Amino acid sequence: MKKISIFFVLTIAILYSTFALSTPVISIRIEGNLRTDKETIKSAINTKTGDEFSIKKIDDDILNIYSLGFYRTVSASATEGAGGIILTFRVKEKPSVRYIMFKGNDEISDKKLQKALKIKPYNILNKKLIEETISNIMGMYASKGMYLTKINYTLKKVPGNRVDVIFHIRESKETVIRDINIIGNKHIDTDDLEDGLKNHIKKGPYILTFLPWFYTGKLRIDSLESDRQKIIDKYLARGYLDVDVSEPLVSIEPDTGNIHIDISIKEGEQYKLNSIGFKNIEPFKPKQLLEVIDLEKNKPIDIVKLRKAIEKITDMYGDLGYAFADVYPDIKKDKKTHRADITIVVNKGQKVYISRIEITGNIRTHDNVIRRELLLKEGSLYSTTKIKKSKRNLNNLNYFENVKIKTKRVAPNKVKMIVEVKEKRTGLLTIGAGYGSYSKFGVMGSVSETNLFGTGIHGKLSANISAKSSLFDLSLTNPWWHNRPISIGVDIFHQEFDNYDYKRKSTGIVPAISRRYWDQTLTIGLKYSLTRDKITLDTDNPGYYLKQEEGKHIDSSLIPFITYNTLDNYIFPTKGANINLTLRFAGLGGDRKYYKAVMFGEYFHPLFWDLIGHIKAEEGFIRSYAGKDTPVDKRFFLGGIDNMRGFEDGKLSPKDSDGNYIGGEKEFYASAEVIFPILESLHLYGVVFGDVGNCWTGKDFGNLKKDAGFEVRWISPLGPVRISIGKNLSPKDGEKSTVFLFSAGALF
Repeated sequence: MKKISIFFVLTIAILYSTFALSTPVISIRIEGNLRTDKETIKSAINTKTGDEFSIKKIDDDILNIYSLGFYRTVSASATEGAGGIILTFRVKEKPSVRYIMFKGNDEISDKKLQKALKIKPYNILNKKLIEETISNIMGMYASKGMYLTKINYTLKKVPGNRVDVIFHIRESKETVIRDINIIGNKHIDTDDLEDGLKNHIKKGPYILTFLPWFYTGKLRIDSLESDRQKIIDKYLARGYLDVDVSEPLVSIEPDTGNIHIDISIKEGEQYKLNSIGFKNIEPFKPKQLLEVIDLEKNKPIDIVKLRKAIEKITDMYGDLGYAFADVYPDIKKDKKTHRADITIVVNKGQKVYISRIEITGNIRTHDNVIRRELLLKEGSLYSTTKIKKSKRNLNNLNYFENVKIKTKRVAPNKVKMIVEVKEKRTGLLTIGAGYGSYSKFGVMGSVSETNLFGTGIHGKLSANISAKSSLFDLSLTNPWWHNRPISIGVDIFHQEFDNYDYKRKSTGIVPAISRRYWDQTLTIGLKYSLTRDKITLDTDNPGYYLKQEEGKHIDSSLIPFITYNTLDNYIFPTKGANINLTLRFAGLGGDRKYYKAVMFGEYFHPLFWDLIGHIKAEEGFIRSYAGKDTPVDKRFFLGGIDNMRGFEDGKLSPKDSDGNYIGGEKEFYASAEVIFPILESLHLYGVVFGDVGNCWTGKDFGNLKKDAGFEVRWISPLGPVRISIGKNLSPKDGEKSTVFLFSAGALF
């Protein structure tokens, strides 16, 4: 660029004597451009027609044009015209890219490598973008553990001032961590220090290395620092406050691809807690904060536990409106006695209020649909917990791909709350097929919209037809009636179901109303169900109970219910509880006379290694009155993928003397599951489970059945899929010892 500038100055110096200092520029011309347009070049030229001729200004124009990055050379010439100077800028373009090719790549296909390209065909050649492309490709090979891969490029000239870019790849062997050499650890075993690190020596059968507790041995460079911090935290959790852990030193053997990681540790001394004090903690009392801190005197100081306690204490002040409270531990160490005094210091600052709530990113969804889910309003006192719960509420709407809530200080005691959302499609047209162990092959279709016209109203029209059943359903729900946490809705359906011993046709309507309390975690509601049933027997020996059910029936029921739900995500929960009680009182007209109660509860909790623990249980009973028998189709039938997975659908049920399944008047089942990721990016999970339960008639209550097994769950683009293999742990006559269950197209 400097050479061009000097050359131009010399050229102008020769011409300078020809033109007077005050001679104006009457015309600006562009020559030599083939692929770039003239307007692009003119946009970089500051000299305009009518301006006084200036050597320095034109010199700057040449630099500006060259800086566009499209040209090999830029020059200028000046000729005398009528009334002034005609200024001509000449450019010589860099070649353009015709093709991009890869050579030597076997492990990664051309199609995948194309995704790493920063330079594209038909673009002007840019070596900086080529280098960025090489860096991206190296990253792709690094993700496969091939860190010694070499990449360079050549340019092949072709006619028309074009080039082909050829990337030459020399793939390396897969590099594997062979050892992690930790030096200096005397008080914590090496195995304990390595446990939980992202970088780990290869361990376990290779076919199982996708699981969290098996390790491929691949080097994860971006996790080296976090691994170092994990080692530091293990010492801090045991009271080694002066621990010093070196940065991991990585070396790779060029011939074998073996990776060695060296980590040096200086443990220092272990400190025990001498005392805990507090400063400026009002309105809390020391006893309240001590319950959160949970450290014992004369025991090693657990800094990790203290760190989590500080976060909780900060949230406690945040819930009182102190949005910018600064909570920190002042630790005074006695290096002679190796004891330490901790003082929790709080600088509360002022109470902060929400001055304004700003919502961005909602193109379709109305502002009020978002605002009503927020537990803070304009003018509200700031609350950390309510902000977190508000974000949870918005995520659980399932209207948005992403939700962010942040605050910006606008005054010493005021913040602006900014809610950023990224909308996703909420309307869904589904046409698909499914298979169930009992219902066999089926087809289904639905049109649903969970955010109708951006108002938050839910509507769905669906049909589900299989060899054993059919269901047509129309539902409409407004979860916020007049922007209050009151839900009103109606469901109209027609269902036909072929059970083992009878067929049932049902047509009904179910209006419902409910209200939410306690930050929308508690729901109390009431439904009314009016159903017309027609039952046809499908057995040669129906027995007493089934014979009573034959014919047409009208069921008119009130259904009060109460639900408590703190799940962090309704689609795939990882923590929280869901408890509900449903009662049903039939007999407000019609010929059905019974009452039924079902209590259900489940709890999710994160474990270790990305595992999720899940327990659930359900108990129910049904009783008739006014001289009626309890309807068989309203009784309890266990077995299947939703409860007792070691039994076939509906076959865990009492039988009459003729061997017909008549359902239980009481039921209980409980399940324990451990859920783990198989391929989390594809929403594919594995489940190890155990179930226990049964259903009974009369006064019987005992003989619990047990099963255990393995399940795969996939949240696919077309709907959830479940595959389960359940083992009956004590099969009786007529019961299968192993049951394979499959379902697709229905939520689990």
